[in-house]
Amino acid sequence: MIIILEQIQNKLYFASINDKIYIDQNILNYVDKFHNCRKNFDIVTKNYDYRKSTKCNYISGMVSDNLEFIFPCYKIVEYLRHLTSGSYEGKLIENCTYLNYRLYYEIEKIKKNVEVTSQVYNEVIKGFTEHFDSEINICKGSMKNIERNELEELKKLIELHEKFNNFLKNEYKAGDKNCIYGTECVNTYLTYIQDCYYDYDRSFCKSLEKFREEYNDEALHVINCEEVSRNLPPIKKGSRATAIMVLILFSTLTPFSVVFLLYKVK
Repeated sequence: MIIILEQIQNKLYFASINDKIYIDQNILNYVDKFHNCRKNFDIVTKNYDYRKSTKCNYISGMVSDNLEFIFPCYKIVEYLRHLTSGSYEGKLIENCTYLNYRLYYEIEKIKKNVEVTSQVYNEVIKGFTEHFDSEINICKGSMKNIERNELEELKKLIELHEKFNNFLKNEYKAGDKNCIYGTECVNTYLTYIQDCYYDYDRSFCKSLEKFREEYNDEALHVINCEEVSRNLPPIKKGSRATAIMVLILFSTLTPFSVVFLLYKVK
């Protein structure tokens, strides 16, 4: 009787977690957690038991004829089992979100094409649901296709955070490679925020602003690399209305009026 009650409680717990996952959220909201999620993933899947996951042969065949996906499949199943054990109760959503990206990343690495990756991804999810339903159930709410633009923005943010995390490894002397990471991090951020001038409300730009706050707090504690800026500037917000009016104005100008304006400028 006690065992049955515990099983019911576990099902109710995971159901409530899945409800929360479904309610949320853009994958970009969790990109700042991906660094730690990846470390957890690597630790948990370092010594996976492939004998427990023979069904991965079938799923791997959906991705490639030469079974390139079989080892990523083993690791994903191992990690799902680890999450199901309740090891990351407080951080389940971010780990499931990372796992969704990791799955997409592993498929794209083989297929080399975003559109094809999207199609194969859907088939792979069906395969996991069919053969590993008890494992993938805990993360089903996070398993969603990643659009082309979203994937590109996600890669940019992951790269930015990786450079920042390498910069924070301050055991090196000034001028060593972690200082280079800091310089690259700053320059990359400054490049990315230029795309947010007229469209700063989208998730990518909000993630950059969140990164800026984290950087400005953490970079102060780096005791070397004095040449690297410790303060990232906020995103400059332009007026969308002004931008639209300028476009309308230039689209309605006749060739004669354009020539006249250029003449007046001279």
